[in-house]
Amino acid sequence: MLAASREFKMTHRTFAALSAIFAVLVASNCAAADLYKVSADLIHKGKSIGAPSAIVKSDTPASIEVSGPSGFKLSFTVTDLGSDQIKVATSVDSRYGAMAPTLVVHPGAPATVTVGDLSITLKVDRAGS
Repeated sequence: MLAASREFKMTHRTFAALSAIFAVLVASNCAAADLYKVSADLIHKGKSIGAPSAIVKSDTPASIEVSGPSGFKLSFTVTDLGSDQIKVATSVDSRYGAMAPTLVVHPGAPATVTVGDLSITLKVDRAGS
Protein backbone atom coordinates (compact mmCIF):
# COMPACT_ATOMS: atom_id res chain seq x y z
CA MET A 1 0.00 0.00 0.00
CA LEU A 2 1.28 3.49 -0.83
CA ALA A 3 2.02 5.81 2.08
CA ALA A 4 -0.22 8.87 1.96
CA SER A 5 2.53 11.12 3.26
CA ARG A 6 4.66 10.67 0.13
CA GLU A 7 4.41 13.02 -2.83
CA PHE A 8 3.43 11.63 -6.23
CA LYS A 9 3.97 13.04 -9.72
CA MET A 10 1.87 11.42 -12.42
CA THR A 11 -0.51 12.04 -15.29
CA HIS A 12 -4.27 12.22 -14.78
CA ARG A 13 -4.72 8.79 -16.43
CA THR A 14 -2.12 7.12 -14.22
CA PHE A 15 -3.59 8.88 -11.19
CA ALA A 16 -7.09 7.56 -11.96
CA ALA A 17 -5.83 3.99 -12.37
CA LEU A 18 -3.77 4.09 -9.19
CA SER A 19 -6.66 5.68 -7.29
CA ALA A 20 -8.96 2.80 -8.22
CA ILE A 21 -6.39 0.21 -7.16
CA PHE A 22 -5.62 2.15 -3.98
CA ALA A 23 -9.32 2.38 -3.07
CA VAL A 24 -9.74 -1.39 -3.35
CA LEU A 25 -6.67 -2.06 -1.22
CA VAL A 26 -7.65 0.48 1.39
CA ALA A 27 -11.25 -0.67 1.59
CA SER A 28 -10.06 -4.11 2.60
CA ASN A 29 -7.45 -2.88 5.08
CA CYS A 30 -8.74 0.13 7.04
CA ALA A 31 -10.44 -0.44 10.29
CA ALA A 32 -8.26 1.67 12.57
CA ALA A 33 -9.99 4.58 14.29
CA ASP A 34 -7.25 7.09 13.42
CA LEU A 35 -7.61 6.68 9.63
CA TYR A 36 -9.66 9.06 7.49
CA LYS A 37 -10.79 9.06 3.88
CA VAL A 38 -10.35 12.54 2.43
CA SER A 39 -12.11 13.25 -0.88
CA ALA A 40 -11.51 16.53 -2.66
CA ASP A 41 -12.84 18.21 -5.77
CA LEU A 42 -10.75 21.07 -7.16
CA ILE A 43 -12.72 23.43 -9.39
CA HIS A 44 -11.64 26.34 -11.58
CA LYS A 45 -14.37 28.54 -13.06
CA GLY A 46 -16.96 25.80 -12.54
CA LYS A 47 -14.87 23.03 -14.17
CA SER A 48 -13.35 20.21 -12.13
CA ILE A 49 -9.57 20.05 -12.54
CA GLY A 50 -9.15 17.04 -10.27
CA ALA A 51 -10.98 14.91 -7.72
CA PRO A 52 -8.39 13.01 -5.69
CA SER A 53 -9.02 10.97 -2.57
CA ALA A 54 -6.70 9.35 -0.07
CA ILE A 55 -6.72 7.45 3.18
CA VAL A 56 -4.64 9.29 5.76
CA LYS A 57 -3.65 8.95 9.37
CA SER A 58 -4.66 11.60 11.90
CA ASP A 59 -2.16 14.43 12.40
CA THR A 60 0.09 13.13 9.59
CA PRO A 61 0.75 15.50 6.68
CA ALA A 62 -0.17 14.08 3.26
CA SER A 63 0.09 15.40 -0.28
CA ILE A 64 -0.95 14.46 -3.79
CA GLU A 65 0.67 15.96 -6.87
CA VAL A 66 -0.70 15.56 -10.39
CA SER A 67 1.19 16.81 -13.45
CA GLY A 68 -0.20 17.91 -16.79
CA PRO A 69 -1.99 20.97 -18.13
CA SER A 70 -4.42 21.05 -15.19
CA GLY A 71 -1.91 19.73 -12.68
CA PHE A 72 -1.97 20.63 -9.02
CA LYS A 73 -0.50 19.85 -5.64
CA LEU A 74 -2.87 19.27 -2.74
CA SER A 75 -1.48 18.95 0.79
CA PHE A 76 -3.53 18.36 3.91
CA THR A 77 -3.48 17.28 7.54
CA VAL A 78 -6.54 15.84 9.29
CA THR A 79 -7.11 16.30 13.04
CA ASP A 80 -10.06 14.74 14.87
CA LEU A 81 -11.71 17.28 17.18
CA GLY A 82 -14.42 15.02 18.59
CA SER A 83 -17.42 12.94 17.63
CA ASP A 84 -18.86 15.49 15.22
CA GLN A 85 -15.93 17.64 14.07
CA ILE A 86 -12.79 17.04 12.00
CA LYS A 87 -10.27 19.77 11.18
CA VAL A 88 -8.60 19.72 7.77
CA ALA A 89 -5.68 22.07 7.12
CA THR A 90 -5.14 22.24 3.35
CA SER A 91 -2.88 23.83 0.80
CA VAL A 92 -3.61 23.91 -2.93
CA ASP A 93 -1.15 25.05 -5.58
CA SER A 94 -2.14 25.02 -9.25
CA ARG A 95 -1.64 27.06 -12.40
CA TYR A 96 -5.08 28.53 -11.65
CA GLY A 97 -4.07 29.87 -8.24
CA ALA A 98 -3.29 28.86 -4.70
CA MET A 99 -5.09 28.75 -1.38
CA ALA A 100 -4.48 27.37 2.10
CA PRO A 101 -7.80 27.11 3.95
CA THR A 102 -8.34 25.32 7.24
CA LEU A 103 -11.84 23.89 7.63
CA VAL A 104 -13.72 22.22 10.46
CA VAL A 105 -16.13 19.74 8.90
CA HIS A 106 -18.74 17.26 10.03
CA PRO A 107 -17.84 13.65 9.12
CA GLY A 108 -19.35 12.74 5.74
CA ALA A 109 -20.58 16.27 4.99
CA PRO A 110 -18.97 18.18 2.11
CA ALA A 111 -17.63 21.68 2.72
CA THR A 112 -16.52 24.17 0.05
CA VAL A 113 -14.12 27.11 0.10
CA THR A 114 -13.71 29.50 -2.85
CA VAL A 115 -10.90 31.97 -3.42
CA GLY A 116 -11.29 33.91 -6.66
CA ASP A 117 -11.98 31.41 -9.47
CA LEU A 118 -10.56 28.44 -7.53
CA SER A 119 -12.70 26.26 -5.24
CA ILE A 120 -12.10 23.15 -3.19
CA THR A 121 -14.82 20.87 -1.84
CA LEU A 122 -13.70 18.47 0.87
CA LYS A 123 -15.46 15.49 2.40
CA VAL A 124 -13.86 13.57 5.26
CA ASP A 125 -15.04 10.22 6.57
CA ARG A 126 -13.64 8.16 9.41
CA ALA A 127 -12.29 4.96 7.88
CA GLY A 128 -14.62 2.05 8.51
CA SER A 129 -17.67 4.27 9.07
